[in-house]
Amino acid sequence: MTLSEHNSWAQATGFLRTSASNVWKLLTDPKLTEHYMYNCQLHADWQIGGQAVWKAQDEKGNWIDHVKAQVLLYEPYRHLAFIIMHQATAERPEVKSELHYTLEPKTDGIQLTIKQGNFTDLKQDDELLERCQQGWDFVMPMLIETCHHVFDKPT
Repeated sequence: MTLSEHNSWAQATGFLRTSASNVWKLLTDPKLTEHYMYNCQLHADWQIGGQAVWKAQDEKGNWIDHVKAQVLLYEPYRHLAFIIMHQATAERPEVKSELHYTLEPKTDGIQLTIKQGNFTDLKQDDELLERCQQGWDFVMPMLIETCHHVFDKPT
């Protein structure tokens, strides 16, 4: 995806030759999210307004929270969305963005679109947008690979 001054959302799209229920499991099962999301498991209660946390184990086996979020939308097999809390840095205070996973059924699989933004009104918006875009460009192929590894059956 090419970034421009008018684009305030990072986006990645991928095609998965599997069912919507399998894609949903990839997005919500902590044991699967850690395979493509920087070794982080996603833990949530899946209630609108409830907490969601991507966490990973350190070398001593302790669980460390990496990204905190709030569940914004939970429509199984169709749309999953969060409000992401970006930690404060020396250059900017804590800011929030939205993260959307949208599943679109196709003839032989599911088109998954991941969008994160709106970075227009945020301080350091170009840096956050670019960092998020790079992250999703890395994650999408890993997510597709995880899907094939977990759900493809040898013929």
